Amino acid sequence: MALNLIRNSRVFYTTNLTVTGQVATTGFTTANTQEIQVQDGFSFSQNTGQETVTVNESGAAPVRGQRSFNTSLEPVDWSFSTYIRPKFEEGGTSAPALDSDDFIGAEEAVLWNSLSGTAAIGSAGAGWTKTLGPTTPYSTVAFTNSNAHQLLAFGLIIRFEDVTYVIDNCAIDSATIDFGLDAIASIAWAGKGTTMRQVATAVTLADASGTTTMSGGLTGTGKTKDTTAAYIANKLSTMTMSALAFGGLSAKAYTLALTGGNLTISNNLTYLTPANLGVVNQPITYFTGTRAITGSVTAYLKTGANETSTLLKDMLAASSSSTENKFATEISLGGAANTNKVVLNIPTAQLTIPAINSEQIIATSINLTAQGAASGAYDLTAVNELEVKYYATNTTV
Repeated sequence: MALNLIRNSRVFYTTNLTVTGQVATTGFTTANTQEIQVQDGFSFSQNTGQETVTVNESGAAPVRGQRSFNTSLEPVDWSFSTYIRPKFEEGGTSAPALDSDDFIGAEEAVLWNSLSGTAAIGSAGAGWTKTLGPTTPYSTVAFTNSNAHQLLAFGLIIRFEDVTYVIDNCAIDSATIDFGLDAIASIAWAGKGTTMRQVATAVTLADASGTTTMSGGLTGTGKTKDTTAAYIANKLSTMTMSALAFGGLSAKAYTLALTGGNLTISNNLTYLTPANLGVVNQPITYFTGTRAITGSVTAYLKTGANETSTLLKDMLAASSSSTENKFATEISLGGAANTNKVVLNIPTAQLTIPAINSEQIIATSINLTAQGAASGAYDLTAVNELEVKYYATNTTV
């Protein structure tokens, strides 16, 4: 009997699926499979739905027993966190100067793509797109292609030391970006799958030259983890907020020095499970629900021109005469002036009136809801609630 240690665990993302959505056993390549570096605390589980039959009768000796039945397997729940790590990538032309095939990559790009798109990166329907050099390259996460009942399917391979599990037909339910002041920028991913299976033969991994070779119960190669990409320090992050005219107030810009916060993108997935008698029913598919993008930021209550106290004063004055407000918000993780950063651009958001938190230094908390807009007005059909842009320092100079 052997114990499995978390420090030796490895997680792989793959789109190498069968026609039924199961993770295949062969055919893994660096184009469809890659390792994801996850933080401590990742979890995955599949629960059983039960129904209990009880008896309630009168008499001197009533029956008081019960019978329980397994009625279904619930969808698999999985969650893990990754760091945000933009990486400058040379294209086919290797030179210190920017050229037309340089791009920005990230290990978590495939997760962003499955959250927001319906097809692989580089294909029509993708959620992650690359804008190449020779001007400053960047990559964008957009939700233009996310108005679909189902998003890009993938599978997860979780390899412990002596046992390997796969999760079939996965979808990402939510992603939460954390702005913790003394933390490294990271994303908490949560999702579901239809089934969880143990691979009959444990998988052995061998790393060499950027690839990982799988043998045993799964065979093929995958792209190995990237340990050289830079991290982003949240303490360098900045936030700007520009109010559009509402409640009789003119447009105004505010600059906030954050003390913390988060932004959550949710797909609100719903899985369908039959309810046949005499069998253990299993999930057959899922559908996306409302795309909800919400956030919360905290900052000190500062007095002065266009500080948080000004924002609070203006919103108190305008909110009683306006049913909606509109704020353009931009958060630069890593700092607006730095070359290694991720920019969260929310063109139109509805804000709540900032709340006052009684601490040693008086602070405020602001909740926002990103919403689509067209021609300056909120529009339920628009898909421009959020745009995430990755930038990275040119390491070839």
